[in-house]
Amino acid sequence: MFDKNMYLQVITHAPCSIGKVEVSASKAFKIDDNDGIAKAIGFHAGMVNKVDYFVVNNNDIQFIELSDLEECIRNCRVYIEKELKQLREFKGDAITIGDESKVIKEAWKDIKVEFCKKWSGSIAVIERLYRKTSELGDADPSYKLLIVCKDHTDIKMLDALKRQLSGMMSNVVVCKTKTLSSVLIGPEL
Repeated sequence: MFDKNMYLQVITHAPCSIGKVEVSASKAFKIDDNDGIAKAIGFHAGMVNKVDYFVVNNNDIQFIELSDLEECIRNCRVYIEKELKQLREFKGDAITIGDESKVIKEAWKDIKVEFCKKWSGSIAVIERLYRKTSELGDADPSYKLLIVCKDHTDIKMLDALKRQLSGMMSNVVVCKTKTLSSVLIGPEL
């Protein structure tokens, strides 16, 4: 039988450009990379997109994606400002909330698609894992997404992305590394 406990690791961000590594105090099961569960159960690199870690609490499975979305946030803000400025020049004060929503949705589209792929791929990995372990039996797991940004990131800027993802992925939570332990559904220690 497959032992997922061999993949229980401290939740750690990838090193930044100057080599600094941000580490949490919590542990979770590693899914991605060469040392993750996905590879161990037959998913080769690039076969599916997947999150970095997961934790389990009864039938609830929380996917954990570590991301430094600061550059993405900046790019989205620039895009939104530019597009809204052009709309104002064209429409004047007649810009509607719907117009603004379309611009915001378009700004976050590529990131949203990436998260959707990771969501689907991670479910595929978990479903295969639990077929191998029979750990959940006939239970139908409930999936959640936790996006963990580095501590310097202004996570309030991710509210628009969070709202769009929550429509597809039910409960999406965004936090920083230092607050991670307070939002894990079942920290593995």
